[in-house]
Amino acid sequence: MRGALGWVEFVDRWVPEPLHRGDPGVRRRARVIVFNVTVMVTYSLVRIVIELALEPFAAAWRGVIPLAFGCGAGVGLTAWLWRRGDAERAARAGMWLVAAVAVAFTLAKGGMRSPGLPWFVVIPVLARACAGSRAVVTSTGLVAAFLVGCSLFDLFGVELPGGPTGVQLSVERLVALLAATVLCGGLVYMHGIFEEEAQRALVAARDAATSASRAKSLFVANVSHEIRTPMTAILGYTDVLAEADLSEAERREAIETLRRNGHHLLALINDMLDLSKIEAGGLEVRCSETSPISVAQHVVALLRERARSKGLLLELEVGGDLPDRIWSDALRVQQILVNLIGNAIKFTERGGVRLLVSHQAVSGTPGEIVFDVIDSGIGIAAGDRERVFAPFSQADPSESRRYGGTGLGLAISLGLAEQLGGKLELESELGRGSTFRLRLPVGAPEGAQRGAPPPIDSEMVTRESTPQLARAALRGRVLVAEDGVDNQRLIERLLSRVGLELEFASDGRAAIDQALAAEHQGRPFGAVLMDMQMPEIDGYAATQALRDAGFARPIIALSAHAMTEDRERCLACGCDAFAAKPIDRRALLDLLAEYLAKP
Repeated sequence: MRGALGWVEFVDRWVPEPLHRGDPGVRRRARVIVFNVTVMVTYSLVRIVIELALEPFAAAWRGVIPLAFGCGAGVGLTAWLWRRGDAERAARAGMWLVAAVAVAFTLAKGGMRSPGLPWFVVIPVLARACAGSRAVVTSTGLVAAFLVGCSLFDLFGVELPGGPTGVQLSVERLVALLAATVLCGGLVYMHGIFEEEAQRALVAARDAATSASRAKSLFVANVSHEIRTPMTAILGYTDVLAEADLSEAERREAIETLRRNGHHLLALINDMLDLSKIEAGGLEVRCSETSPISVAQHVVALLRERARSKGLLLELEVGGDLPDRIWSDALRVQQILVNLIGNAIKFTERGGVRLLVSHQAVSGTPGEIVFDVIDSGIGIAAGDRERVFAPFSQADPSESRRYGGTGLGLAISLGLAEQLGGKLELESELGRGSTFRLRLPVGAPEGAQRGAPPPIDSEMVTRESTPQLARAALRGRVLVAEDGVDNQRLIERLLSRVGLELEFASDGRAAIDQALAAEHQGRPFGAVLMDMQMPEIDGYAATQALRDAGFARPIIALSAHAMTEDRERCLACGCDAFAAKPIDRRALLDLLAEYLAKP
């Protein structure tokens, strides 16, 4: 058994690495090719030595030529497999190569008196391994036809080159029989091993698909629940606002409920987008020199009011020997810490939350920066510590109703920590609080470009703050390219009330025409708000067309695609700034104030 497995290991070393990771059927064919070529080349070399040793040269060359051809063709076939990776074609070619060498050798060594006849037994077995069950019938028929033909040659006295006789014939047939037995037995045994491996792979794939289906169903159910909860409040309080006898206090309460649930719904969507990008490996991480102290101070300042509103202390402690800079992504580190500290505040009723930043030495490296988020909250039982990192999971399902939240924060934080090359650990005791520990490497990888740390962008990461630039009363004409009627009404209400003169375009073509016409008439627009998804011509093409036509005024992109790459795509096509939907009134007014003030 160990010898047979040794053969499998030998064969696997000669199979191209990409084929080991692909379809099990392709891998099986590649293994058959390597094993077949190995046995065939070995037999051919032995037969060539026998031919040259026992036969006169004038007679030996007839057997040496097909054997040498088969030997060279087998090596070439293996090389072609490495170059092309096409195991199916290579397997079929290998099957017909063995058949061709067997036919040529048999005709050169006396037909039915040839010592190579045992090889014809192998051909149907080889056909099954290389090309499948149907090829067995075809190859068996061809072998039978060839052998019948050789018998007819003898019957009708057709002369073929003479083959060996006597003891020499017996020896050569024994060698051929031994090689054919090795190849045939090896193929059957190894084919069984390969089939078992393929079956295990299929079972594993089936189990993974079943598990993925269950996870998908659970994910959809959780998403549906989380979306329906704020939507119920939004739709319900919309009906409340329509009631004629509503008091001013009730109206304010309804508006605040709508705003709160709308923000909750938007946060849920953003979290799901982050999680899906992490799981797909598509979330971009941009590392540069980052100040760990600045990130920690910013997060604590951002969340201190939330802690104070619950009567909790939020403290920052910085250890000694802390490096000024680490190589990481400041935005993603902040996102993790906001999630961790936000959770700690949410699940803590008394006491407080501490953020400890320290440096830990690691042999042979610049060490690690450790962020400890310590709370005095409800704690987590030992059996629930792994589950809290799964999407939409909390230690106790009732907690989502008591404390709120979707259970996505820790799953996102764990994924981000791993993408930053670090770890996220948990220590907790039920009823006595928890410690979440974020470990991040200090140093940059070799060859990394060092630069100044980027500014902390709390709006982009936490989605809790909005730029509030000082702005005077806005004046000027603004072209709004937006195909949605409801969005047109909303934008008109937001912007006309601050003194802006608005004109609307319902598609990209109209936006181009109206913007250029205004330039020619001497009444140019001070800025263009460009929706990026529109009929006729979308916002990307419309912006590019305006820039190509020499339009140099500010164009601000409006898009419901709010990921980093969407922002970059808008800027790359010629937009000056980007505003995500749903529209944030203050942020949009700040952008317009900034760009309308420019000459």
